[in-house]
Amino acid sequence: MTSLLEERYRRVLRLLPADYRQAWEEDMVASFLQAAHAADPDDPEGVEIGVPSRAEVASVAALALRLRLGGVGAAPRPFAWGEAVRRVALIGLLAHAIGALVGVLFMVWIAGQLPGLMRLPDAEPAGFTDRWLALWSLTGLLWLPAYLSAVHGHRRAARNLAVVAFVPVLISSVVGLVDGVPGFTLTQVYWLLFDAVPVLALAAFGPQSPPVRARPWLVALPVGGAATFAALLAAQPVPGRELLAQALADWPGLWCAALTAAAVVHLVAARPSRRRAPTWPLALALLVPAVLGLRLTTLLDYLGFAVPTADNAALATVGVIQCAVVAGVGALLAGVAARRLRRLPTVAPSTPAPSSSPGGPTATHTPRK
Repeated sequence: MTSLLEERYRRVLRLLPADYRQAWEEDMVASFLQAAHAADPDDPEGVEIGVPSRAEVASVAALALRLRLGGVGAAPRPFAWGEAVRRVALIGLLAHAIGALVGVLFMVWIAGQLPGLMRLPDAEPAGFTDRWLALWSLTGLLWLPAYLSAVHGHRRAARNLAVVAFVPVLISSVVGLVDGVPGFTLTQVYWLLFDAVPVLALAAFGPQSPPVRARPWLVALPVGGAATFAALLAAQPVPGRELLAQALADWPGLWCAALTAAAVVHLVAARPSRRRAPTWPLALALLVPAVLGLRLTTLLDYLGFAVPTADNAALATVGVIQCAVVAGVGALLAGVAARRLRRLPTVAPSTPAPSSSPGGPTATHTPRK
């Protein structure tokens, strides 16, 4: 007779992929039940009507995530999805690191601490010479060690450093929501979610994830920083065109330009070969909705809170063009990724052998109290 606890364990195991569940469900249920009875042998009836512990549910959820974002030895399709999410994490950390480095460089420049360079137009050095504001701005540099740790394969350090780097972002967002302009609430919340994407995507770096090719990512850091700095300099606002310059060279605009350029380079380079992996088009396609949402929310803020001028029409036109280009590129990327994914098998050539731990190859248990 099936107990309530067994039914609840089976319900939790539905989080796992169907092929893995078919191979390991009975063993995992038996191991979970055995551990539950061993933790409370004096009350077998109470155990039978109990519920899975939070640690057990978290263990199964983590296993399901690792299986769907597979590493070495996983089925080709889960492996492709895992590699795409890992690329998203690296791209997000790279963007944060570049933004922090360029921001500090501009701060030092505006404060007049770079000899031989003229002062930027309309710069406000007083705000940047404030000690606490300067120190708070430097917290963005915490993204740099997180990125370098991920590139060099220090997965746990990368996750911990990324969480630490995200804390100032969270604090700034909360303060902005409490003290800021009410109309900017949607944008602030979306910015917070957007910044959290690479932190969450780092969960795809598991014990079985392949090593990262460090050299291209290390080269991308100075190249991306130089390109971003040059773009910001080229789009410095002139009187009467502040909003237009802001839409062209603000962070969402730079995301649109960088994503479009990366997609075009990949599509052109990959065109002669039809057997390439779907990793890059899939990763870039995953970024498209997030970047589109960021552009739309910030554009609505610009238009909603700007003083009505003739420049607003140009601002709206630029934003619409950016959204249309990113959406079109996203559709192309999604089509390429879908075609390549269809060529991959959904299951691994062989089922992995179970380890000595209960509950299958990678399930873990926490004793009940």
